[in-house]
Amino acid sequence: MVRSSWIGVLAAGAGTLAAVGVVVAVLHRPPADAGPSPVAEASATGRAVDPAALVVRDGARVEASGQVILTPGKPARFCAPAPTDLMLRDTAPTCSLGVDVVGVDPGALTDPRQDHGSRVGSALLRGTWRDGTLTVTEQAAPRAEPLEFDWRVPCPAPRGGWTAGDADADGNRLYEYIHNEHPEWFREPRVGYPGGAPTGATDGPQPTRVMIVEIVAGDAGAVDRELRELFRGNLCVVSSPGRSSIADQRRLRAQADAVLDPLMRDPANGIYTVGGDNEITVELVVLTPALLEKLRPAGLDNLALSPWLRPVS
Repeated sequence: MVRSSWIGVLAAGAGTLAAVGVVVAVLHRPPADAGPSPVAEASATGRAVDPAALVVRDGARVEASGQVILTPGKPARFCAPAPTDLMLRDTAPTCSLGVDVVGVDPGALTDPRQDHGSRVGSALLRGTWRDGTLTVTEQAAPRAEPLEFDWRVPCPAPRGGWTAGDADADGNRLYEYIHNEHPEWFREPRVGYPGGAPTGATDGPQPTRVMIVEIVAGDAGAVDRELRELFRGNLCVVSSPGRSSIADQRRLRAQADAVLDPLMRDPANGIYTVGGDNEITVELVVLTPALLEKLRPAGLDNLALSPWLRPVS
């Protein structure tokens, strides 16, 4: 099990902050000879997925993509994409974070191989969930899950365009102002790429990056001007009054941690990562009715539940 914070990362010297979030209104940087930017406001957005829609009950049809392990004399295992121990092993592969599976076609696995007497491959499996076991009715090649990062920049480019790369922008003072001095004014900043998501070699020319900062409280116009004194790189400022701030998220995380930490320590719950900054994302094997009730004291409105095995119609 891993507790992770995928977002809100400051790269030393480059001031790169990354986050996943929904941008709802913008306050853009004006040309040097223009007056103050107008402040656009919007209300908070709702959560896209109702946890109740993710619950798997006995007899439900479910599906997932993952690794399959077939070991003679043992139940076949269908493995969730949980972090694994990278230490060298000298035994057959196993996965504790997964489910027993019946009816897999070994000859139809993608990228099959032999590993210490076990047959290993990947598949998309669809079937019936009952008593903790998946009985397969359909099998296909695994489906890659799309990345959910939002790289879009919600501000128009300033006069003259964005600065290419922006790798030399120092974000340390900005980080201190947002996180240490005024966490009640901001959501976790993120990086956007106006030219599209970064691809290709990481040691080549870097794509243009824009720092996106969301203001949730205070005088947005005055705060915008202060931010631009602190950070001279590409900056897009968003006004989202009423959304939860970094300070709010810290309080919510303390509440959630009191519930999630003991649940993560019990492998039977199948929770393998907890992370995020603007929301608390919980990755788990399967969301059963019993597990949903265990998670409820953490505040379901504060959690983005992401089960691997999901119900299908």
